[in-house]
Amino acid sequence: MVGKIVEIGACEGVEKILSQKGYAVEHVEQKKVLDVLRKEGVEAVVIDIDDTVKSHVVISGIRHLYPGLWITAISHNNNDKQISLILKAGASKYVLKPINEDNLSVSEEQQAAVAQPSPSKMQINPAILDESKKIFPPRFHNAFFLTEYGKLETLRAERYTKNFSIILTHIEEFHHLKKKLEKNELLAFLKDIIKTIMETLRNCDVIGMVEDKKLVAILPETDYFGSCIAVRKIKKAIENAATKGEPHASIIFSNVSYPRDGKGYGELLSAAEQRAREQKEGIWQKLKFEDRPFWEIISTLLEEKGYEEKEVAPFDLGKGLDLPIFFLDRLQEIALQEIVRDPKKKGYLYIGIRKILPNLPLLKSLDTIGSTATKIFVVGEGEEGRWNLTNATPLYLTDPRLLETFFIFFLREDFAYAVACKERWGEQYSCFHTVDPYLIEGLISKFQADYSLQEQI
Repeated sequence: MVGKIVEIGACEGVEKILSQKGYAVEHVEQKKVLDVLRKEGVEAVVIDIDDTVKSHVVISGIRHLYPGLWITAISHNNNDKQISLILKAGASKYVLKPINEDNLSVSEEQQAAVAQPSPSKMQINPAILDESKKIFPPRFHNAFFLTEYGKLETLRAERYTKNFSIILTHIEEFHHLKKKLEKNELLAFLKDIIKTIMETLRNCDVIGMVEDKKLVAILPETDYFGSCIAVRKIKKAIENAATKGEPHASIIFSNVSYPRDGKGYGELLSAAEQRAREQKEGIWQKLKFEDRPFWEIISTLLEEKGYEEKEVAPFDLGKGLDLPIFFLDRLQEIALQEIVRDPKKKGYLYIGIRKILPNLPLLKSLDTIGSTATKIFVVGEGEEGRWNLTNATPLYLTDPRLLETFFIFFLREDFAYAVACKERWGEQYSCFHTVDPYLIEGLISKFQADYSLQEQI
Protein backbone atom coordinates (compact mmCIF):
# COMPACT_ATOMS: atom_id res chain seq x y z
CA MET A 1 0.00 0.00 0.00
CA VAL A 2 1.13 3.53 -0.72
CA GLY A 3 -0.47 4.95 2.43
CA LYS A 4 -3.66 5.57 4.36
CA ILE A 5 -6.21 8.24 3.41
CA VAL A 6 -9.03 9.56 5.61
CA GLU A 7 -12.16 10.91 3.93
CA ILE A 8 -14.73 13.20 5.58
CA GLY A 9 -18.20 13.69 4.16
CA ALA A 10 -19.81 11.95 1.18
CA CYS A 11 -16.69 12.03 -1.06
CA GLU A 12 -18.49 10.19 -3.90
CA GLY A 13 -16.05 8.36 -6.13
CA VAL A 14 -13.01 9.17 -3.99
CA GLU A 15 -12.53 5.72 -2.46
CA LYS A 16 -12.75 3.99 -5.84
CA ILE A 17 -10.12 6.25 -7.42
CA LEU A 18 -7.69 6.12 -4.51
CA SER A 19 -8.09 2.37 -3.99
CA GLN A 20 -7.05 1.84 -7.60
CA LYS A 21 -3.93 3.86 -6.84
CA GLY A 22 -3.08 1.56 -3.93
CA TYR A 23 -4.29 3.68 -1.01
CA ALA A 24 -6.20 2.35 2.00
CA VAL A 25 -9.22 4.64 2.43
CA GLU A 26 -11.17 5.06 5.68
CA HIS A 27 -14.37 7.05 5.98
CA VAL A 28 -14.44 8.95 9.30
CA GLU A 29 -17.25 10.93 10.91
CA GLN A 30 -16.54 14.62 11.22
CA LYS A 31 -16.48 14.61 15.01
CA LYS A 32 -14.06 11.66 15.20
CA VAL A 33 -11.44 12.85 12.74
CA LEU A 34 -9.06 14.39 15.31
CA ASP A 35 -9.17 11.16 17.34
CA VAL A 36 -8.25 9.10 14.27
CA LEU A 37 -5.45 11.44 13.21
CA ARG A 38 -3.98 11.46 16.72
CA LYS A 39 -3.94 7.69 17.09
CA GLU A 40 -3.08 6.48 13.62
CA GLY A 41 -0.56 7.40 10.94
CA VAL A 42 -2.43 9.06 8.06
CA GLU A 43 -0.89 10.35 4.84
CA ALA A 44 -3.70 12.67 3.72
CA VAL A 45 -7.27 13.82 4.29
CA VAL A 46 -9.96 14.32 1.65
CA ILE A 47 -12.88 16.44 2.83
CA ASP A 48 -16.16 16.93 0.97
CA ILE A 49 -17.01 20.47 2.06
CA ASP A 50 -20.49 20.20 0.55
CA ASP A 51 -21.24 17.51 3.12
CA THR A 52 -19.32 18.86 6.15
CA VAL A 53 -20.58 21.35 8.72
CA LYS A 54 -18.19 24.33 9.08
CA SER A 55 -15.65 22.63 6.87
CA HIS A 56 -13.21 25.57 7.10
CA VAL A 57 -13.06 25.13 10.88
CA VAL A 58 -12.42 21.40 10.52
CA ILE A 59 -9.64 22.06 8.01
CA SER A 60 -8.10 24.76 10.19
CA GLY A 61 -8.10 22.46 13.20
CA ILE A 62 -6.39 19.67 11.27
CA ARG A 63 -3.86 22.01 9.69
CA HIS A 64 -2.76 23.59 12.96
CA LEU A 65 -2.43 20.28 14.76
CA TYR A 66 -0.78 18.48 11.81
CA PRO A 67 1.08 21.12 9.73
CA GLY A 68 2.61 18.61 7.30
CA LEU A 69 -0.56 16.68 6.46
CA TRP A 70 -1.95 16.96 2.92
CA ILE A 71 -5.59 18.12 2.83
CA THR A 72 -7.66 17.98 -0.36
CA ALA A 73 -11.00 19.79 -0.33
CA ILE A 74 -13.63 18.84 -2.92
CA SER A 75 -16.81 20.74 -3.83
CA HIS A 76 -19.30 21.66 -6.54
CA ASN A 77 -18.94 25.30 -5.48
CA ASN A 78 -16.79 27.45 -7.78
CA ASN A 79 -17.32 30.63 -5.76
CA ASP A 80 -14.23 32.80 -5.19
CA LYS A 81 -15.17 33.56 -1.60
CA GLN A 82 -15.52 29.91 -0.63
CA ILE A 83 -12.32 28.88 -2.40
CA SER A 84 -10.44 31.65 -0.59
CA LEU A 85 -11.92 30.64 2.78
CA ILE A 86 -11.00 26.98 2.37
CA LEU A 87 -7.45 27.69 1.20
CA LYS A 88 -6.88 30.20 3.96
CA ALA A 89 -8.09 27.61 6.46
CA GLY A 90 -5.21 25.37 5.36
CA ALA A 91 -6.38 23.12 2.51
CA SER A 92 -3.52 21.94 0.28
CA LYS A 93 -5.74 21.85 -2.80
CA TYR A 94 -9.30 22.77 -3.79
CA VAL A 95 -10.81 20.39 -6.37
CA LEU A 96 -14.04 20.97 -8.28
CA LYS A 97 -16.43 18.08 -8.76
CA PRO A 98 -16.87 15.78 -10.61
CA ILE A 99 -13.85 13.99 -9.20
CA ASN A 100 -11.63 12.02 -11.54
CA GLU A 101 -8.23 10.38 -11.49
CA ASP A 102 -6.51 13.43 -12.99
CA ASN A 103 -7.72 16.12 -10.62
CA LEU A 104 -7.71 14.21 -7.29
CA SER A 105 -4.27 14.65 -5.68
CA VAL A 106 -3.47 13.57 -2.13
CA SER A 107 0.27 14.04 -1.78
CA GLU A 108 2.96 16.70 -1.95
CA GLU A 109 4.38 15.05 -5.05
CA GLN A 110 1.55 16.74 -6.97
CA GLN A 111 2.11 20.17 -5.42
CA ALA A 112 3.14 21.60 -8.76
CA ALA A 113 -0.42 21.06 -9.90
CA VAL A 114 -1.58 23.26 -7.06
CA ALA A 115 0.91 25.99 -7.90
CA GLN A 116 -0.33 26.08 -11.51
CA PRO A 117 -3.97 25.05 -11.46
CA SER A 118 -6.39 25.21 -14.32
CA PRO A 119 -7.97 28.59 -14.81
CA SER A 120 -10.40 27.94 -12.04
CA LYS A 121 -9.57 30.69 -9.56
CA MET A 122 -7.40 28.46 -7.39
CA GLN A 123 -4.31 30.61 -7.52
CA ILE A 124 -5.25 32.26 -4.22
CA ASN A 125 -2.34 32.20 -1.77
CA PRO A 126 -3.28 30.00 1.21
CA ALA A 127 -0.54 31.44 3.43
CA ILE A 128 -2.58 34.28 4.91
CA LEU A 129 -1.01 35.10 8.25
CA ASP A 130 -2.21 37.50 10.91
CA GLU A 131 0.13 39.53 13.10
CA SER A 132 0.44 36.83 15.73
CA LYS A 133 1.71 34.41 13.08
CA LYS A 134 4.39 36.88 12.01
CA ILE A 135 5.57 37.39 15.57
CA PHE A 136 4.98 34.12 17.36
CA PRO A 137 5.84 30.48 16.60
CA PRO A 138 3.90 28.01 14.43
CA ARG A 139 0.92 26.30 16.12
CA PHE A 140 0.23 29.51 18.03
CA HIS A 141 -3.27 30.64 17.14
CA ASN A 142 -5.46 33.72 17.19
CA ALA A 143 -8.68 34.30 19.14
CA PHE A 144 -10.95 33.31 16.25
CA PHE A 145 -9.32 29.91 15.82
CA LEU A 146 -9.35 29.27 19.58
CA THR A 147 -13.06 30.05 19.73
CA GLU A 148 -13.92 27.76 16.83
CA TYR A 149 -11.72 24.97 18.12
CA GLY A 150 -13.21 25.39 21.61
CA LYS A 151 -16.69 24.91 20.14
CA LEU A 152 -15.60 21.74 18.33
CA GLU A 153 -13.94 20.37 21.46
CA THR A 154 -17.14 21.03 23.43
CA LEU A 155 -19.19 19.06 20.89
CA ARG A 156 -16.72 16.19 20.95
CA ALA A 157 -16.58 16.11 24.77
CA GLU A 158 -20.36 16.22 25.00
CA ARG A 159 -20.85 13.42 22.50
CA TYR A 160 -18.25 11.06 23.96
CA THR A 161 -18.65 12.06 27.62
CA LYS A 162 -15.10 13.36 27.84
CA ASN A 163 -13.44 16.12 29.82
CA PHE A 164 -11.37 18.94 28.46
CA SER A 165 -9.72 21.86 30.21
CA ILE A 166 -8.71 25.45 29.58
CA ILE A 167 -5.70 27.23 31.06
CA LEU A 168 -5.86 31.03 30.96
CA THR A 169 -2.53 32.83 31.42
CA HIS A 170 -2.43 36.53 32.39
CA ILE A 171 1.01 38.10 31.87
CA GLU A 172 1.26 41.44 33.68
CA GLU A 173 3.62 43.97 35.21
CA PHE A 174 6.73 43.38 33.14
CA HIS A 175 9.75 44.70 35.01
CA HIS A 176 13.53 44.50 35.16
CA LEU A 177 15.75 44.75 38.20
CA LYS A 178 17.81 47.68 36.89
CA LYS A 179 16.12 49.41 33.97
CA LYS A 180 12.90 50.10 32.19
CA LEU A 181 12.26 47.56 29.46
CA GLU A 182 12.07 48.57 25.82
CA LYS A 183 9.26 47.35 23.58
CA ASN A 184 11.49 44.85 21.77
CA GLU A 185 12.67 43.42 25.12
CA LEU A 186 9.11 42.98 26.28
CA LEU A 187 8.21 41.22 23.04
CA ALA A 188 11.25 38.93 23.24
CA PHE A 189 10.36 38.01 26.83
CA LEU A 190 6.75 37.34 25.88
CA LYS A 191 7.93 35.06 23.06
CA ASP A 192 10.14 33.15 25.50
CA ILE A 193 7.19 32.59 27.85
CA ILE A 194 5.02 31.38 24.96
CA LYS A 195 7.77 29.07 23.73
CA THR A 196 8.19 27.59 27.22
CA ILE A 197 4.46 26.97 27.57
CA MET A 198 4.25 25.32 24.15
CA GLU A 199 7.24 23.07 24.86
CA THR A 200 5.76 22.05 28.23
CA LEU A 201 2.27 21.15 26.99
CA ARG A 202 1.42 18.27 24.65
CA ASN A 203 1.37 18.45 20.86
CA CYS A 204 -2.39 17.89 20.88
CA ASP A 205 -2.99 20.92 23.12
CA VAL A 206 -4.11 24.05 21.26
CA ILE A 207 -2.49 27.33 22.33
CA GLY A 208 -3.00 30.95 21.33
CA MET A 209 -3.61 34.55 22.33
CA VAL A 210 -7.09 35.91 23.01
CA GLU A 211 -6.00 39.41 24.04
CA ASP A 212 -2.78 41.34 24.53
CA LYS A 213 -0.61 39.34 26.97
CA LYS A 214 -3.50 36.96 27.67
CA LEU A 215 -2.98 33.36 26.50
CA VAL A 216 -5.32 30.37 26.32
CA ALA A 217 -4.47 26.67 26.11
CA ILE A 218 -7.17 24.09 25.33
CA LEU A 219 -6.30 20.64 26.69
CA PRO A 220 -8.37 17.80 25.14
CA GLU A 221 -9.38 14.86 27.36
CA THR A 222 -7.97 16.51 30.49
CA ASP A 223 -9.90 16.73 33.77
CA TYR A 224 -9.53 19.46 36.38
CA PHE A 225 -6.68 17.85 38.30
CA GLY A 226 -4.94 17.09 35.02
CA SER A 227 -5.04 20.80 34.24
CA CYS A 228 -3.67 21.54 37.74
CA ILE A 229 -0.72 19.27 36.97
CA ALA A 230 -0.23 21.05 33.61
CA VAL A 231 -0.19 24.45 35.35
CA ARG A 232 2.37 23.18 37.87
CA LYS A 233 4.59 21.94 35.03
CA ILE A 234 4.35 25.28 33.23
CA LYS A 235 5.25 27.22 36.39
CA LYS A 236 8.25 25.01 37.00
CA ALA A 237 9.42 25.25 33.39
CA ILE A 238 9.17 29.05 33.43
CA GLU A 239 11.03 29.15 36.76
CA ASN A 240 13.80 26.90 35.42
CA ALA A 241 14.10 28.97 32.22
CA ALA A 242 14.56 32.24 34.13
CA THR A 243 18.07 33.46 34.96
CA LYS A 244 19.32 36.38 37.04
CA GLY A 245 19.17 39.69 35.19
CA GLU A 246 16.39 38.71 32.80
CA PRO A 247 13.13 40.66 32.79
CA HIS A 248 10.34 39.31 34.94
CA ALA A 249 6.56 39.44 34.96
CA SER A 250 3.66 38.74 37.26
CA ILE A 251 1.96 35.69 35.75
CA ILE A 252 -1.40 34.36 36.90
CA PHE A 253 -2.67 30.97 35.71
CA SER A 254 -6.33 30.01 36.07
CA ASN A 255 -7.59 26.61 34.95
CA VAL A 256 -11.13 25.31 34.44
CA SER A 257 -12.65 22.13 33.04
CA TYR A 258 -15.69 20.92 31.10
CA PRO A 259 -18.32 20.10 32.32
CA ARG A 260 -17.26 20.97 35.88
CA ASP A 261 -16.99 24.74 35.33
CA GLY A 262 -19.06 25.44 32.22
CA LYS A 263 -21.16 23.97 29.43
CA GLY A 264 -19.16 25.44 26.55
CA TYR A 265 -15.98 27.27 25.57
CA GLY A 266 -17.47 30.71 26.27
CA GLU A 267 -18.64 29.75 29.76
CA LEU A 268 -15.30 28.14 30.54
CA LEU A 269 -13.37 31.21 29.43
CA SER A 270 -15.59 33.43 31.59
CA ALA A 271 -15.04 31.10 34.56
CA ALA A 272 -11.28 31.24 34.01
CA GLU A 273 -11.42 35.05 33.92
CA GLN A 274 -13.36 35.08 37.19
CA ARG A 275 -10.81 32.82 38.86
CA ALA A 276 -7.98 35.06 37.67
CA ARG A 277 -9.71 38.02 39.31
CA GLU A 278 -10.19 36.02 42.52
CA GLN A 279 -6.48 35.17 42.58
CA LYS A 280 -5.50 38.81 42.10
CA GLU A 281 -7.66 39.79 45.07
CA GLY A 282 -6.57 36.85 47.23
CA ILE A 283 -4.05 36.74 50.01
CA TRP A 284 -1.56 34.59 48.08
CA GLN A 285 -1.03 37.31 45.48
CA LYS A 286 -1.40 40.31 47.82
CA LEU A 287 1.26 39.11 50.26
CA LYS A 288 3.51 37.73 47.48
CA PHE A 289 3.64 34.27 49.06
CA GLU A 290 4.97 32.82 45.80
CA ASP A 291 8.42 34.21 46.70
CA ARG A 292 8.42 33.02 50.33
CA PRO A 293 9.19 29.60 51.92
CA PHE A 294 6.55 27.42 53.55
CA TRP A 295 7.27 28.13 57.22
CA GLU A 296 7.51 31.88 56.69
CA ILE A 297 4.03 31.78 55.12
CA ILE A 298 2.68 29.72 58.03
CA SER A 299 4.18 32.19 60.53
CA THR A 300 2.63 35.14 58.72
CA LEU A 301 -0.80 33.52 58.75
CA LEU A 302 -0.61 32.46 62.40
CA GLU A 303 0.57 35.89 63.51
CA GLU A 304 -2.22 37.60 61.54
CA LYS A 305 0.11 40.02 59.75
CA GLY A 306 -0.83 41.97 56.66
CA TYR A 307 -4.21 40.45 55.82
CA GLU A 308 -7.83 41.19 56.50
CA GLU A 309 -9.59 38.50 54.51
CA LYS A 310 -12.78 36.83 55.68
CA GLU A 311 -11.69 33.59 53.96
CA VAL A 312 -8.61 33.43 56.21
CA ALA A 313 -9.76 33.63 59.83
CA PRO A 314 -7.35 33.43 62.80
CA PHE A 315 -8.57 32.11 66.14
CA ASP A 316 -7.32 30.80 69.47
CA LEU A 317 -7.95 27.19 70.33
CA GLY A 318 -8.09 26.27 74.00
CA LYS A 319 -9.83 29.20 75.63
CA GLY A 320 -12.55 27.73 77.82
CA LEU A 321 -12.26 24.28 76.24
CA ASP A 322 -11.34 21.01 77.86
CA LEU A 323 -8.83 18.87 75.96
CA PRO A 324 -8.73 21.12 72.88
CA ILE A 325 -6.53 18.71 70.98
CA PHE A 326 -9.68 16.64 70.47
CA PHE A 327 -10.91 19.46 68.28
CA LEU A 328 -8.08 18.77 65.83
CA ASP A 329 -8.91 15.06 65.93
CA ARG A 330 -12.48 15.96 65.05
CA LEU A 331 -11.37 18.05 62.07
CA GLN A 332 -9.34 15.09 60.80
CA GLU A 333 -12.40 12.85 61.12
CA ILE A 334 -14.56 15.35 59.21
CA ALA A 335 -12.03 15.41 56.36
CA LEU A 336 -12.04 11.62 56.14
CA GLN A 337 -15.84 11.55 56.27
CA GLU A 338 -15.95 13.95 53.33
CA ILE A 339 -13.76 11.54 51.37
CA VAL A 340 -15.97 8.57 52.26
CA ARG A 341 -19.07 10.53 51.23
CA ASP A 342 -17.81 10.70 47.63
CA PRO A 343 -14.76 8.44 47.18
CA LYS A 344 -14.61 8.96 43.38
CA LYS A 345 -13.70 12.63 43.72
CA LYS A 346 -10.03 13.28 43.07
CA GLY A 347 -8.16 15.24 45.67
CA TYR A 348 -5.23 15.57 48.07
CA LEU A 349 -5.29 15.52 51.87
CA TYR A 350 -2.19 16.34 53.93
CA ILE A 351 -2.45 15.79 57.70
CA GLY A 352 0.45 16.97 59.85
CA ILE A 353 0.80 15.29 63.26
CA ARG A 354 3.66 15.10 65.76
CA LYS A 355 4.51 11.42 65.48
CA ILE A 356 3.18 8.61 63.33
CA LEU A 357 2.23 5.94 65.86
CA PRO A 358 -0.03 2.88 65.36
CA ASN A 359 -2.40 3.75 68.20
CA LEU A 360 -3.44 7.16 66.85
CA PRO A 361 -7.21 7.54 66.27
CA LEU A 362 -6.47 9.00 62.82
CA LEU A 363 -4.64 5.87 61.67
CA LYS A 364 -7.43 3.63 62.96
CA SER A 365 -9.96 5.73 61.03
CA LEU A 366 -7.92 5.32 57.84
CA ASP A 367 -8.45 1.55 58.06
CA THR A 368 -12.19 2.02 57.56
CA ILE A 369 -12.49 4.45 54.64
CA GLY A 370 -11.94 1.99 51.79
CA SER A 371 -10.71 2.74 48.29
CA THR A 372 -10.70 6.39 47.25
CA ALA A 373 -9.49 8.65 44.42
CA THR A 374 -8.26 11.17 47.00
CA LYS A 375 -4.60 10.75 47.90
CA ILE A 376 -3.95 10.96 51.64
CA PHE A 377 -0.59 11.82 53.20
CA VAL A 378 0.21 11.64 56.93
CA VAL A 379 3.18 13.80 57.95
CA GLY A 380 5.20 13.38 61.14
CA GLU A 381 8.16 11.78 62.86
CA GLY A 382 8.54 8.03 62.96
CA GLU A 383 10.55 5.07 61.75
CA GLU A 384 10.27 4.69 58.02
CA GLY A 385 9.25 1.21 56.95
CA ARG A 386 8.28 0.10 60.46
CA TRP A 387 4.63 -0.32 59.46
CA ASN A 388 2.37 0.40 56.54
CA LEU A 389 -0.58 2.76 56.66
CA THR A 390 -3.86 1.65 55.14
CA ASN A 391 -5.24 4.00 52.48
CA ALA A 392 -2.53 6.63 53.12
CA THR A 393 1.11 7.41 52.42
CA PRO A 394 3.30 8.23 55.45
CA LEU A 395 5.78 11.10 55.09
CA TYR A 396 8.41 10.70 57.80
CA LEU A 397 10.00 14.10 58.38
CA THR A 398 12.27 15.21 61.22
CA ASP A 399 11.79 18.92 61.86
CA PRO A 400 11.17 20.61 65.26
CA ARG A 401 8.67 22.96 63.61
CA LEU A 402 6.48 20.00 62.75
CA LEU A 403 6.42 18.94 66.41
CA GLU A 404 4.65 22.14 67.46
CA THR A 405 2.41 22.73 64.42
CA PHE A 406 -0.61 20.68 63.40
CA PHE A 407 -2.13 21.16 59.96
CA ILE A 408 -4.73 19.86 57.54
CA PHE A 409 -4.52 20.78 53.85
CA PHE A 410 -7.48 19.40 51.92
CA LEU A 411 -7.90 20.19 48.22
CA ARG A 412 -10.43 18.41 46.02
CA GLU A 413 -12.33 19.05 42.80
CA ASP A 414 -15.27 20.56 44.66
CA PHE A 415 -13.90 21.29 48.10
CA ALA A 416 -10.99 23.14 49.74
CA TYR A 417 -10.14 23.60 53.40
CA ALA A 418 -6.98 24.21 55.41
CA VAL A 419 -6.24 24.70 59.09
CA ALA A 420 -2.92 25.17 60.90
CA CYS A 421 -2.46 25.36 64.66
CA LYS A 422 0.71 26.16 66.59
CA GLU A 423 1.00 25.44 70.29
CA ARG A 424 1.62 28.52 72.44
CA TRP A 425 1.53 27.16 76.00
CA GLY A 426 -0.18 24.31 77.74
CA GLU A 427 -2.99 23.19 75.50
CA GLN A 428 -3.68 26.55 73.85
CA TYR A 429 -3.01 27.09 70.15
CA SER A 430 -2.86 29.98 67.70
CA CYS A 431 -4.72 28.91 64.57
CA PHE A 432 -6.00 30.03 61.21
CA HIS A 433 -8.28 28.36 58.70
CA THR A 434 -9.32 29.07 55.12
CA VAL A 435 -11.40 27.82 52.19
CA ASP A 436 -9.33 29.74 49.62
CA PRO A 437 -8.31 27.05 47.06
CA TYR A 438 -5.43 29.16 45.65
CA LEU A 439 -3.92 29.63 49.11
CA ILE A 440 -4.35 25.94 49.89
CA GLU A 441 -2.82 24.79 46.61
CA GLY A 442 0.06 27.22 47.18
CA LEU A 443 0.67 25.88 50.70
CA ILE A 444 0.77 22.31 49.40
CA SER A 445 3.15 23.35 46.63
CA LYS A 446 5.49 25.14 49.05
CA PHE A 447 5.40 22.25 51.50
CA GLN A 448 6.35 19.79 48.77
CA ALA A 449 9.13 22.04 47.47
CA ASP A 450 10.67 22.84 50.87
CA TYR A 451 10.85 19.17 51.86
CA SER A 452 11.80 17.89 48.37
CA LEU A 453 8.68 15.75 48.19
CA GLN A 454 7.25 14.35 44.98
CA GLU A 455 4.93 16.89 43.43
CA GLN A 456 1.33 15.71 43.38
CA ILE A 457 -0.48 18.73 41.89
